[in-house]
Amino acid sequence: MPSNSASLANGRLIYQTGRDSDGRLIVARPPALYPNCAACHRSNGAGGLHLPGGAVSADLRRSALISGQAHPYTLGLVERAIATGIDNNGQPLNRVMPRWRLSTRDLHDVAYYVLTKLK
Repeated sequence: MPSNSASLANGRLIYQTGRDSDGRLIVARPPALYPNCAACHRSNGAGGLHLPGGAVSADLRRSALISGQAHPYTLGLVERAIATGIDNNGQPLNRVMPRWRLSTRDLHDVAYYVLTKLK
């Protein structure tokens, strides 16, 4: 298993560029409007961008994912949201949120980055 620093570096790379540590583009089904997480959620995770269909990108900072949530996001719940589009309350996210196709390691790493580095 990779070290925490390797996981964070890979997670940051995926979040910022939409590519894994081997340089491969991460894909989504259906295809994503934008090629990476930061394009919608901003590099700092603050979100707030207006998207097609009236959607607004979610705030992914730790304070928004944990504080004031009846069911705070855990690593597993962030992974589920990224891969399946189901939120922390078991509800579907807006369809504008891509359902990313990631390896188990890449999914873990980007979720770990979101929960630990986006303040």
